[in-house]
Amino acid sequence: MKSYADRVIDAMGGTSAVAQMSKTPTSTVHSWRKNGIPDARLDHLKLVADREGLSIDWSTGERLHEKADAA
Repeated sequence: MKSYADRVIDAMGGTSAVAQMSKTPTSTVHSWRKNGIPDARLDHLKLVADREGLSIDWSTGERLHEKADAA
């Protein structure tokens, strides 16, 4: 069973994508998978997801829908 951190990171596109979007080292994002996402970082990820147009159910960590493609 995936942890909450795994679900959030996967919903945002994976470890590398989250690292790039949040300007955080990949090793740090990887450690969140093992240790959980600190509250302050989770707040930052919520802002990043909003900026990127990602809809996440923050109670479960699941992605709600895909980002709309620009026409």
